[in-house]
Amino acid sequence: MTRSLLRLTGLVVLLGAFSPAAVFAQEWRGQGRVGGKVVDDGTGQPIDGVVVKATLPSSGNRGPDESRSKKNGEWAVGGVARGDWSLDFSREGYETRSISIGITEGGRIPPMEIRLKKKAAAVADPNIAIKEQLTQAAAMMNAKQYAEARKIYEDLAAKHPDVKQFRPLIARTYYAEGNKAAAIEHLRKAAEQDPGNFEVKLLLGNTLMEEGQADEARLILTSIDESKVTDPAMFLNAGIALINEKKHAEAVAWFDKAIARFPQHADGYYYRGIANLSLAKTAEAKADLQKYVSIAPPDAPELATAKQILATIK
Repeated sequence: MTRSLLRLTGLVVLLGAFSPAAVFAQEWRGQGRVGGKVVDDGTGQPIDGVVVKATLPSSGNRGPDESRSKKNGEWAVGGVARGDWSLDFSREGYETRSISIGITEGGRIPPMEIRLKKKAAAVADPNIAIKEQLTQAAAMMNAKQYAEARKIYEDLAAKHPDVKQFRPLIARTYYAEGNKAAAIEHLRKAAEQDPGNFEVKLLLGNTLMEEGQADEARLILTSIDESKVTDPAMFLNAGIALINEKKHAEAVAWFDKAIARFPQHADGYYYRGIANLSLAKTAEAKADLQKYVSIAPPDAPELATAKQILATIK
């Protein structure tokens, strides 16, 4: 019984030495050979340093070590078994070329010319460069270097004439310098170039209002979709300008818009109260000023005036 077990153990060891995996790992080796020349597809010139990788799918994609083409472009793969081999040719700057070829150990395969195409040059993303320049210009604006920032915006506008965002930025540099006439000129052109941009219209309308061109300003501001307005200043500035023109009833309409859109913003109630007071609408004025006093911050500059006026209203 013991001797039988020993003979069986020896058989297992012997089978292990000739396992399928051991045979499989060697079956790609043989006497076959293939070679040729690798050249540039555009110029026909030989390419050196091309990595040639040969694998035999039927042996688990095993094969010899990678080789490289010579200076004259010659390449070769040898010591391989018969079968349908996969050959990959790769080099930096070129598209990888993959072919399949049947190799026999006894036959001779004529030299093969492999043509590699150069990779297309990567196209630089202009948005990256634009973003970097806009960041630089913003830093200059913060540092009050308005002329330097404007130069960046102007260069970008000249280089990318179809981009609509640069002209309003140029206008902002002029506005920051106090040159509102130049700011208005650029904002007008920006509004013509991009008529659907409500922010440009808002800037233009407010700047015109500051420059005393109230009629044109109101015409522009009334064309803006009020649901897109995020700051009550647009309505307040228009109304205040009308108060200065002693057009109090028209002013009230603008303050109505400010209050409807921004009910928690105190200034709308104050200025509407002043306008109503001028229209002899005492009850309405009192209600507005009381509302203003109730929600205005403690340091509001008009708070003391509002309280004084309320003290005089019967």
